[in-house]
Amino acid sequence: MTSINLSYDSLLAELEGGIVQLEDPRQSSNASRYSVRDTVLGAFGCFFMQSASFLAYQRHLDSRNGRNNAQSLFGLKQIPGVDQIRNVLDQIAASGLFGVFISLYQALQQQGYLRGFETLGGNLLVALDGTDYYSSLKIGCPCCSTKTSRSGQVTYSHKAILPVIVSPAQSAVISLPPAVITPQDGHAKQDCEQAAAKRWIASATEIFKGQAITLLGDDLFSRQPMCEDVLTNEFNFIFVCLPESHPALYDWIGFQTAHGKVKTMKRKQRKGKTDEIWQYRYLNDVPLRAEAPVLSVNWCELTVMRASDGKVLYLNSWVTNHLLTPARVIEVAAAGRCRWKTENENHNVLKTKGYHLEHNFGHGKQHLSAFLLTLNLLAFLFHTILHLVDERYQQIRQIRGTRKGFFQDILALTNYLWFESWTALLDFMLDETKPAKPIGCDSS
Repeated sequence: MTSINLSYDSLLAELEGGIVQLEDPRQSSNASRYSVRDTVLGAFGCFFMQSASFLAYQRHLDSRNGRNNAQSLFGLKQIPGVDQIRNVLDQIAASGLFGVFISLYQALQQQGYLRGFETLGGNLLVALDGTDYYSSLKIGCPCCSTKTSRSGQVTYSHKAILPVIVSPAQSAVISLPPAVITPQDGHAKQDCEQAAAKRWIASATEIFKGQAITLLGDDLFSRQPMCEDVLTNEFNFIFVCLPESHPALYDWIGFQTAHGKVKTMKRKQRKGKTDEIWQYRYLNDVPLRAEAPVLSVNWCELTVMRASDGKVLYLNSWVTNHLLTPARVIEVAAAGRCRWKTENENHNVLKTKGYHLEHNFGHGKQHLSAFLLTLNLLAFLFHTILHLVDERYQQIRQIRGTRKGFFQDILALTNYLWFESWTALLDFMLDETKPAKPIGCDSS
Protein backbone atom coordinates (compact mmCIF):
# COMPACT_ATOMS: atom_id res chain seq x y z
CA MET A 1 0.00 0.00 0.00
CA THR A 2 1.32 3.47 -0.86
CA SER A 3 1.74 5.68 2.19
CA ILE A 4 -0.81 8.49 2.56
CA ASN A 5 0.34 11.66 4.32
CA LEU A 6 -3.23 12.33 5.54
CA SER A 7 -3.31 15.94 4.41
CA TYR A 8 -6.59 17.26 3.05
CA ASP A 9 -5.32 16.91 -0.52
CA SER A 10 -4.30 13.30 0.10
CA LEU A 11 -7.66 12.46 1.67
CA LEU A 12 -9.44 13.92 -1.33
CA ALA A 13 -7.12 11.99 -3.66
CA GLU A 14 -8.13 8.76 -1.89
CA LEU A 15 -11.77 9.59 -2.45
CA GLU A 16 -11.09 10.36 -6.11
CA GLY A 17 -9.29 7.02 -6.38
CA GLY A 18 -12.43 5.30 -5.12
CA ILE A 19 -14.62 7.25 -7.52
CA VAL A 20 -12.48 6.17 -10.48
CA GLN A 21 -13.43 2.56 -9.69
CA LEU A 22 -17.15 3.32 -9.97
CA GLU A 23 -18.82 2.41 -13.23
CA ASP A 24 -20.96 5.02 -14.96
CA PRO A 25 -24.45 3.45 -14.87
CA ARG A 26 -25.77 5.56 -17.72
CA GLN A 27 -26.06 4.34 -21.28
CA SER A 28 -23.55 5.91 -23.63
CA SER A 29 -26.45 7.13 -25.76
CA ASN A 30 -27.84 9.16 -22.85
CA ALA A 31 -26.88 12.74 -22.22
CA SER A 32 -24.06 12.73 -19.65
CA ARG A 33 -23.20 16.35 -19.13
CA TYR A 34 -22.09 15.74 -15.56
CA SER A 35 -19.53 13.02 -14.90
CA VAL A 36 -19.80 10.47 -12.11
CA ARG A 37 -16.76 12.16 -10.59
CA ASP A 38 -18.46 15.57 -10.47
CA THR A 39 -21.72 14.18 -9.09
CA VAL A 40 -19.98 12.25 -6.29
CA LEU A 41 -17.60 15.07 -5.38
CA GLY A 42 -20.42 17.59 -5.55
CA ALA A 43 -22.52 15.64 -3.08
CA PHE A 44 -19.48 15.02 -0.88
CA GLY A 45 -18.70 18.74 -0.86
CA CYS A 46 -22.15 19.51 0.54
CA PHE A 47 -21.65 17.04 3.39
CA PHE A 48 -18.09 18.19 4.06
CA MET A 49 -19.20 21.82 4.23
CA GLN A 50 -22.38 20.84 6.11
CA SER A 51 -24.54 22.79 3.70
CA ALA A 52 -27.08 21.53 1.18
CA SER A 53 -26.80 24.96 -0.49
CA PHE A 54 -23.02 24.86 -0.97
CA LEU A 55 -23.17 24.06 -4.70
CA ALA A 56 -25.83 26.72 -5.34
CA TYR A 57 -23.62 29.36 -3.73
CA GLN A 58 -20.66 28.19 -5.81
CA ARG A 59 -22.67 28.50 -9.02
CA HIS A 60 -23.47 32.08 -8.04
CA LEU A 61 -19.83 32.77 -7.17
CA ASP A 62 -18.72 31.36 -10.51
CA SER A 63 -21.28 33.40 -12.46
CA ARG A 64 -19.88 36.61 -10.96
CA ASN A 65 -16.18 35.83 -11.06
CA GLY A 66 -15.51 32.79 -13.22
CA ARG A 67 -14.10 30.86 -10.25
CA ASN A 68 -15.65 28.82 -7.48
CA ASN A 69 -14.65 26.83 -4.42
CA ALA A 70 -16.35 23.65 -5.59
CA GLN A 71 -13.65 23.59 -8.25
CA SER A 72 -10.67 24.65 -6.13
CA LEU A 73 -11.52 22.76 -2.92
CA PHE A 74 -13.18 19.63 -4.30
CA GLY A 75 -11.95 19.41 -7.88
CA LEU A 76 -15.30 19.71 -9.69
CA LYS A 77 -15.10 20.59 -13.36
CA GLN A 78 -18.81 21.31 -13.61
CA ILE A 79 -21.31 21.87 -10.82
CA PRO A 80 -24.28 19.49 -11.09
CA GLY A 81 -27.75 20.26 -9.76
CA VAL A 82 -29.48 18.33 -7.01
CA ASP A 83 -31.66 16.36 -9.43
CA GLN A 84 -28.66 15.32 -11.55
CA ILE A 85 -26.81 14.16 -8.43
CA ARG A 86 -29.76 12.11 -7.21
CA ASN A 87 -30.41 10.52 -10.61
CA VAL A 88 -26.80 9.39 -11.03
CA LEU A 89 -26.03 8.28 -7.48
CA ASP A 90 -29.25 6.27 -7.20
CA GLN A 91 -27.79 3.87 -9.74
CA ILE A 92 -24.41 3.32 -8.02
CA ALA A 93 -23.86 0.90 -5.13
CA ALA A 94 -22.45 2.61 -2.05
CA SER A 95 -20.08 -0.32 -1.42
CA GLY A 96 -17.93 0.99 -4.26
CA LEU A 97 -16.58 3.63 -1.86
CA PHE A 98 -16.03 1.37 1.16
CA GLY A 99 -12.41 0.93 0.16
CA VAL A 100 -11.78 4.59 0.98
CA PHE A 101 -12.60 3.93 4.66
CA ILE A 102 -10.23 0.96 4.63
CA SER A 103 -7.34 2.86 3.03
CA LEU A 104 -7.66 5.69 5.55
CA TYR A 105 -7.89 3.28 8.49
CA GLN A 106 -4.75 1.51 7.29
CA ALA A 107 -2.91 4.81 6.87
CA LEU A 108 -3.84 5.87 10.41
CA GLN A 109 -2.67 2.52 11.73
CA GLN A 110 0.62 2.49 9.81
CA GLN A 111 1.49 6.02 10.88
CA GLY A 112 0.84 5.33 14.56
CA TYR A 113 -2.25 7.47 15.07
CA LEU A 114 -4.24 4.51 16.42
CA ARG A 115 -1.75 3.46 19.10
CA GLY A 116 -3.54 5.71 21.58
CA PHE A 117 -6.75 3.79 20.84
CA GLU A 118 -5.31 0.38 21.77
CA THR A 119 -6.23 -1.44 24.97
CA LEU A 120 -6.46 -5.01 26.27
CA GLY A 121 -2.95 -5.90 25.17
CA GLY A 122 -2.97 -4.21 21.77
CA ASN A 123 -6.64 -4.59 20.79
CA LEU A 124 -8.61 -1.94 18.95
CA LEU A 125 -12.23 -1.63 20.09
CA VAL A 126 -14.86 -1.55 17.34
CA ALA A 127 -18.37 -0.65 18.47
CA LEU A 128 -21.23 -2.04 16.39
CA ASP A 129 -24.48 -0.21 16.86
CA GLY A 130 -27.47 0.23 14.60
CA THR A 131 -29.40 3.43 14.10
CA ASP A 132 -32.26 4.81 12.04
CA TYR A 133 -31.18 7.53 9.66
CA TYR A 134 -34.65 8.17 8.23
CA SER A 135 -38.20 7.47 9.35
CA SER A 136 -41.58 8.39 7.86
CA LEU A 137 -45.20 7.34 8.03
CA LYS A 138 -45.82 8.53 4.47
CA ILE A 139 -42.76 8.23 2.21
CA GLY A 140 -40.91 5.00 1.52
CA CYS A 141 -38.82 3.30 -1.14
CA PRO A 142 -37.91 -0.29 -2.13
CA CYS A 143 -34.83 -0.11 0.13
CA CYS A 144 -36.77 0.89 3.24
CA SER A 145 -37.35 -1.33 6.23
CA THR A 146 -41.00 -1.40 7.27
CA LYS A 147 -42.82 -1.84 10.55
CA THR A 148 -46.59 -2.21 10.80
CA SER A 149 -48.37 -1.21 13.99
CA ARG A 150 -51.39 -3.03 15.42
CA SER A 151 -53.61 -0.41 13.83
CA GLY A 152 -52.10 -1.14 10.40
CA GLN A 153 -49.98 2.03 10.20
CA VAL A 154 -46.75 1.37 8.27
CA THR A 155 -43.52 3.12 9.27
CA TYR A 156 -40.82 3.33 6.59
CA SER A 157 -37.22 3.70 7.70
CA HIS A 158 -33.61 3.48 6.61
CA LYS A 159 -31.34 1.77 9.11
CA ALA A 160 -27.64 0.99 9.23
CA ILE A 161 -24.90 -0.20 11.53
CA LEU A 162 -22.25 2.52 11.75
CA PRO A 163 -19.10 0.80 13.09
CA VAL A 164 -16.51 3.02 14.75
CA ILE A 165 -13.18 2.51 16.49
CA VAL A 166 -13.53 3.77 20.08
CA SER A 167 -11.29 3.94 23.13
CA PRO A 168 -11.75 4.75 26.83
CA ALA A 169 -8.78 7.13 26.45
CA GLN A 170 -9.97 9.01 23.34
CA SER A 171 -12.91 11.31 22.68
CA ALA A 172 -12.70 10.87 18.89
CA VAL A 173 -14.16 7.90 17.04
CA ILE A 174 -12.89 6.56 13.71
CA SER A 175 -15.59 5.70 11.18
CA LEU A 176 -15.45 2.41 9.29
CA PRO A 177 -17.55 1.16 6.34
CA PRO A 178 -21.25 1.00 7.29
CA ALA A 179 -23.49 -2.04 7.10
CA VAL A 180 -26.79 -0.95 5.59
CA ILE A 181 -29.89 -2.75 6.84
CA THR A 182 -31.98 -3.22 3.72
CA PRO A 183 -34.00 -5.98 1.99
CA GLN A 184 -31.62 -8.70 0.77
CA ASP A 185 -32.04 -10.54 -2.52
CA GLY A 186 -33.27 -14.10 -2.02
CA HIS A 187 -34.35 -13.54 1.59
CA ALA A 188 -38.02 -13.64 2.53
CA LYS A 189 -37.44 -12.30 6.05
CA GLN A 190 -36.82 -8.61 6.57
CA ASP A 191 -33.19 -7.65 7.12
CA CYS A 192 -32.19 -6.90 10.72
CA GLU A 193 -29.33 -5.50 12.78
CA GLN A 194 -27.90 -8.89 13.68
CA ALA A 195 -27.87 -10.12 10.07
CA ALA A 196 -26.22 -6.89 8.91
CA ALA A 197 -23.66 -7.19 11.71
CA LYS A 198 -22.78 -10.72 10.63
CA ARG A 199 -22.25 -9.55 7.05
CA TRP A 200 -20.03 -6.75 8.27
CA ILE A 201 -18.00 -9.03 10.54
CA ALA A 202 -17.38 -11.48 7.68
CA SER A 203 -16.16 -8.66 5.43
CA ALA A 204 -14.04 -7.01 8.14
CA THR A 205 -11.47 -9.80 8.32
CA GLU A 206 -9.78 -8.25 5.28
CA ILE A 207 -9.70 -4.80 6.91
CA PHE A 208 -7.94 -5.78 10.12
CA LYS A 209 -5.23 -8.19 8.99
CA GLY A 210 -2.56 -8.41 11.68
CA GLN A 211 -4.54 -6.26 14.14
CA ALA A 212 -6.27 -7.67 17.24
CA ILE A 213 -9.87 -6.47 17.35
CA THR A 214 -12.46 -6.59 20.13
CA LEU A 215 -16.03 -5.98 19.03
CA LEU A 216 -18.43 -4.15 21.33
CA GLY A 217 -22.19 -4.55 21.14
CA ASP A 218 -25.40 -4.25 23.12
CA ASP A 219 -27.47 -7.08 24.58
CA LEU A 220 -28.73 -8.11 21.12
CA PHE A 221 -25.21 -9.30 20.31
CA SER A 222 -24.64 -11.50 23.36
CA ARG A 223 -26.34 -14.54 21.84
CA GLN A 224 -24.44 -17.73 21.13
CA PRO A 225 -24.76 -17.70 17.30
CA MET A 226 -23.35 -14.15 17.17
CA CYS A 227 -20.55 -14.89 19.63
CA GLU A 228 -19.60 -18.02 17.70
CA ASP A 229 -19.61 -16.02 14.46
CA VAL A 230 -17.28 -13.44 16.00
CA LEU A 231 -14.84 -16.11 17.19
CA THR A 232 -14.95 -17.93 13.85
CA ASN A 233 -13.80 -14.71 12.20
CA GLU A 234 -10.97 -14.44 14.78
CA PHE A 235 -12.28 -11.37 16.58
CA ASN A 236 -12.73 -10.91 20.32
CA PHE A 237 -15.91 -9.58 21.89
CA ILE A 238 -17.30 -7.67 24.87
CA PHE A 239 -21.10 -7.66 24.67
CA VAL A 240 -23.65 -6.33 27.14
CA CYS A 241 -25.43 -9.22 28.88
CA LEU A 242 -28.65 -8.48 30.78
CA PRO A 243 -30.33 -10.81 33.32
CA GLU A 244 -33.75 -10.68 31.63
CA SER A 245 -32.37 -12.01 28.32
CA HIS A 246 -29.96 -14.59 29.79
CA PRO A 247 -31.81 -16.41 32.61
CA ALA A 248 -29.67 -19.58 32.39
CA LEU A 249 -26.42 -17.62 32.63
CA TYR A 250 -27.61 -15.64 35.64
CA ASP A 251 -28.92 -18.77 37.35
CA TRP A 252 -25.35 -20.08 37.05
CA ILE A 253 -23.95 -16.80 38.39
CA GLY A 254 -26.35 -16.98 41.34
CA PHE A 255 -25.36 -20.57 42.09
CA GLN A 256 -21.66 -19.76 41.94
CA THR A 257 -22.16 -16.64 44.07
CA ALA A 258 -23.81 -18.75 46.77
CA HIS A 259 -20.75 -21.01 46.77
CA GLY A 260 -18.25 -18.17 46.94
CA LYS A 261 -16.92 -18.66 43.42
CA VAL A 262 -17.72 -15.21 42.00
CA LYS A 263 -14.81 -12.89 42.66
CA THR A 264 -15.40 -9.36 43.91
CA MET A 265 -13.09 -6.35 44.13
CA LYS A 266 -13.74 -2.74 45.08
CA ARG A 267 -11.97 0.53 44.33
CA LYS A 268 -12.61 3.99 45.71
CA GLN A 269 -12.46 6.79 43.16
CA ARG A 270 -12.90 10.54 43.36
CA LYS A 271 -15.16 12.18 40.81
CA GLY A 272 -15.38 15.93 41.23
CA LYS A 273 -16.29 16.46 44.85
CA THR A 274 -17.86 13.03 45.26
CA ASP A 275 -16.27 9.76 46.36
CA GLU A 276 -17.47 6.71 44.43
CA ILE A 277 -17.13 3.00 45.10
CA TRP A 278 -16.50 0.94 41.96
CA GLN A 279 -17.38 -2.70 42.57
CA TYR A 280 -16.31 -5.36 40.06
CA ARG A 281 -17.71 -8.90 40.09
CA TYR A 282 -16.45 -11.51 37.64
CA LEU A 283 -16.38 -15.20 36.83
CA ASN A 284 -14.66 -17.15 34.07
CA ASP A 285 -16.05 -20.18 32.23
CA VAL A 286 -19.77 -19.42 32.36
CA PRO A 287 -22.35 -21.18 30.12
CA LEU A 288 -23.95 -18.64 27.79
CA ARG A 289 -27.20 -20.60 27.46
CA ALA A 290 -28.94 -23.73 28.70
CA GLU A 291 -29.30 -25.54 25.35
CA ALA A 292 -26.45 -27.74 24.08
CA PRO A 293 -24.00 -27.16 22.59
CA VAL A 294 -23.05 -24.45 25.05
CA LEU A 295 -20.41 -21.78 24.52
CA SER A 296 -18.44 -20.89 27.65
CA VAL A 297 -17.82 -17.18 28.14
CA ASN A 298 -16.40 -14.98 30.87
CA TRP A 299 -18.75 -12.65 32.76
CA CYS A 300 -18.20 -9.41 34.63
CA GLU A 301 -20.31 -6.72 36.27
CA LEU A 302 -19.54 -3.16 37.28
CA THR A 303 -21.55 -1.27 39.90
CA VAL A 304 -20.69 2.36 40.66
CA MET A 305 -22.08 3.62 43.96
CA ARG A 306 -21.92 6.96 45.72
CA ALA A 307 -19.78 6.43 48.80
CA SER A 308 -21.84 8.70 51.06
CA ASP A 309 -25.15 6.86 50.78
CA GLY A 310 -24.62 3.80 48.57
CA LYS A 311 -26.84 5.11 45.79
CA VAL A 312 -26.20 3.15 42.57
CA LEU A 313 -25.00 5.52 39.85
CA TYR A 314 -24.18 2.92 37.20
CA LEU A 315 -24.75 -0.81 36.74
CA ASN A 316 -23.94 -2.96 33.73
CA SER A 317 -22.61 -6.40 32.91
CA TRP A 318 -20.89 -8.02 29.95
CA VAL A 319 -19.77 -11.34 28.52
CA THR A 320 -16.42 -11.66 26.81
CA ASN A 321 -13.88 -14.16 25.54
CA HIS A 322 -11.06 -12.24 27.29
CA LEU A 323 -9.85 -14.19 30.33
CA LEU A 324 -10.66 -12.14 33.42
CA THR A 325 -8.10 -11.37 36.11
CA PRO A 326 -8.13 -8.60 38.75
CA ALA A 327 -6.30 -6.27 36.35
CA ARG A 328 -8.01 -7.39 33.16
CA VAL A 329 -11.56 -7.06 34.51
CA ILE A 330 -10.98 -3.32 35.00
CA GLU A 331 -9.86 -3.00 31.36
CA VAL A 332 -12.78 -5.07 30.08
CA ALA A 333 -15.34 -3.02 32.02
CA ALA A 334 -13.76 0.23 30.79
CA ALA A 335 -13.89 -1.08 27.22
CA GLY A 336 -17.50 -2.20 27.64
CA ARG A 337 -18.49 1.18 29.07
CA CYS A 338 -16.93 3.13 26.19
CA ARG A 339 -19.45 1.58 23.78
CA TRP A 340 -21.62 4.60 24.63
CA LYS A 341 -19.21 6.67 22.55
CA THR A 342 -20.81 5.26 19.41
CA GLU A 343 -23.96 7.06 20.57
CA ASN A 344 -22.47 10.29 21.94
CA GLU A 345 -19.50 10.82 19.62
CA ASN A 346 -20.90 9.17 16.49
CA HIS A 347 -24.70 8.94 16.18
CA ASN A 348 -25.38 12.09 18.20
CA VAL A 349 -22.75 14.16 16.36
CA LEU A 350 -24.04 12.98 12.99
CA LYS A 351 -27.64 13.73 13.94
CA THR A 352 -27.31 17.01 15.84
CA LYS A 353 -23.97 18.65 15.00
CA GLY A 354 -24.46 19.66 11.39
CA TYR A 355 -24.29 16.40 9.42
CA HIS A 356 -28.10 16.04 9.56
CA LEU A 357 -27.95 12.25 9.46
CA GLU A 358 -31.72 11.87 9.89
CA HIS A 359 -32.61 14.34 7.12
CA ASN A 360 -34.12 12.85 4.00
CA PHE A 361 -31.55 13.83 1.38
CA GLY A 362 -33.30 11.51 -1.09
CA HIS A 363 -34.74 8.00 -1.22
CA GLY A 364 -34.26 7.04 -4.83
CA LYS A 365 -35.28 3.60 -6.02
CA GLN A 366 -32.00 1.71 -5.63
CA HIS A 367 -28.89 3.01 -3.90
CA LEU A 368 -29.35 6.74 -3.34
CA SER A 369 -30.04 6.75 0.39
CA ALA A 370 -27.13 4.40 1.19
CA PHE A 371 -24.77 6.27 -1.14
CA LEU A 372 -25.53 9.63 0.48
CA LEU A 373 -25.14 8.06 3.93
CA THR A 374 -21.71 6.80 2.88
CA LEU A 375 -20.62 10.24 1.66
CA ASN A 376 -21.83 11.79 4.92
CA LEU A 377 -19.78 9.29 6.93
CA LEU A 378 -16.74 9.97 4.77
CA ALA A 379 -17.11 13.70 5.38
CA PHE A 380 -17.24 13.00 9.13
CA LEU A 381 -14.16 10.76 8.83
CA PHE A 382 -12.25 13.44 6.89
CA HIS A 383 -12.91 16.01 9.59
CA THR A 384 -11.96 13.51 12.31
CA ILE A 385 -8.65 12.74 10.62
CA LEU A 386 -7.84 16.39 9.99
CA HIS A 387 -8.52 17.09 13.67
CA LEU A 388 -6.08 14.29 14.59
CA VAL A 389 -3.22 15.12 12.23
CA ASP A 390 -3.43 18.72 10.96
CA GLU A 391 -2.05 21.33 13.40
CA ARG A 392 -3.62 24.27 11.57
CA TYR A 393 -7.02 22.58 11.60
CA GLN A 394 -6.59 21.92 15.32
CA GLN A 395 -5.66 25.56 15.95
CA ILE A 396 -8.70 26.89 14.11
CA ARG A 397 -11.06 24.49 15.89
CA GLN A 398 -9.57 25.53 19.23
CA ILE A 399 -9.79 29.24 18.40
CA ARG A 400 -13.38 28.95 17.15
CA GLY A 401 -14.40 26.96 20.19
CA THR A 402 -17.45 25.13 18.86
CA ARG A 403 -17.96 22.77 15.97
CA LYS A 404 -20.95 24.79 14.81
CA GLY A 405 -18.95 28.03 14.78
CA PHE A 406 -16.17 26.45 12.75
CA PHE A 407 -18.52 25.28 10.03
CA GLN A 408 -20.37 28.57 9.99
CA ASP A 409 -17.06 30.30 9.35
CA ILE A 410 -15.82 28.10 6.50
CA LEU A 411 -19.23 28.17 4.84
CA ALA A 412 -19.55 31.96 5.07
CA LEU A 413 -16.03 32.47 3.74
CA THR A 414 -16.42 30.10 0.80
CA ASN A 415 -19.81 31.51 -0.14
CA TYR A 416 -18.33 34.93 -0.90
CA LEU A 417 -14.55 34.52 -1.33
CA TRP A 418 -12.57 32.27 -3.60
CA PHE A 419 -9.70 30.20 -2.18
CA GLU A 420 -7.24 28.45 -4.42
CA SER A 421 -6.91 25.50 -2.04
CA TRP A 422 -7.93 24.09 1.35
CA THR A 423 -4.52 25.22 2.66
CA ALA A 424 -5.21 28.77 1.49
CA LEU A 425 -8.55 28.73 3.33
CA LEU A 426 -6.92 27.60 6.59
CA ASP A 427 -4.10 30.12 6.21
CA PHE A 428 -6.63 32.90 5.72
CA MET A 429 -8.57 31.84 8.82
CA LEU A 430 -5.41 31.78 10.93
CA ASP A 431 -4.17 35.18 9.71
CA GLU A 432 -6.87 37.70 10.55
CA THR A 433 -4.65 40.59 9.39
CA LYS A 434 -4.31 39.22 5.87
CA PRO A 435 -6.73 40.91 3.44
CA ALA A 436 -8.78 38.72 1.16
CA LYS A 437 -7.43 38.62 -2.37
CA PRO A 438 -9.97 39.90 -4.92
CA ILE A 439 -11.33 36.96 -6.86
CA GLY A 440 -10.28 38.32 -10.22
CA CYS A 441 -6.59 38.72 -9.26
CA ASP A 442 -3.93 36.27 -10.40
CA SER A 443 -1.79 34.57 -7.80
CA SER A 444 1.24 36.47 -9.10
